Amino acid sequence: MVTKEEALKELNLSDKEVKVYLSLLMLGQSTANSIAKKARLNRVTTYDILKALLERGFVSYVIKSGVKHFEAVDPSKFSDTLKEKQEKIKAIMPELKAIKASLTKKPQVEMFEEIKGLKSIFNDILKENKETLFIGDPKMLDKLQFYFPHFIKQKRKQGIFSKVITFDCPSMRKYKKQSPKKYLNMKFIKQEIEMTKVIYGNKVSFLTFKEKNSIGILINNKDIADTERKLFDMLWKQAHSPK
Repeated sequence: MVTKEEALKELNLSDKEVKVYLSLLMLGQSTANSIAKKARLNRVTTYDILKALLERGFVSYVIKSGVKHFEAVDPSKFSDTLKEKQEKIKAIMPELKAIKASLTKKPQVEMFEEIKGLKSIFNDILKENKETLFIGDPKMLDKLQFYFPHFIKQKRKQGIFSKVITFDCPSMRKYKKQSPKKYLNMKFIKQEIEMTKVIYGNKVSFLTFKEKNSIGILINNKDIADTERKLFDMLWKQAHSPK
């Protein structure tokens, strides 16, 4: 069970302030000397505490024959104080939520390692279920030779369309020729690509397919994804289709 001392501390009162307030509550109108004795504190400390409690509205006073007599405010007023605090918090809640929302808009970055980790990104592409833009390293097909057919099968089943920009080589020309146009449009560039970039939804992933230390970085941020789409479109216009 919560004690009265613990409850009063919830009103941001210190231990000594609680002692002084409770002493005054039991004494009724009293002088600083009487309160100090009841609270077992020295008079100077008690007077400083009373001054602080006066400023915060926990204590009032009257002057009798030139001497200050202090009195504890009605405890029921604490409820009014708490209600006032709640109203203040309620008033600024939209602003606080806006601040929180602005933080959540920061890019979310995840890192994956080895081929098993990279598969998580391709599974996320399927989960997102939106048009996908690839700037692809041809080695991706070799490194994912057991998983990639499953990925392509599921991607087509979901009707996900892809645009692909990749290095002009026989294996990728063959891949394009074998792929239904309703699921894929592929263009080529003459430069070799050592990394695969995938843009989908509000996400951009960067993948490297190495003998060792393959890594994948996934960034979840709309502004970055939109910018990457524009860059992709620029490169798409410069790329060529096979004759």
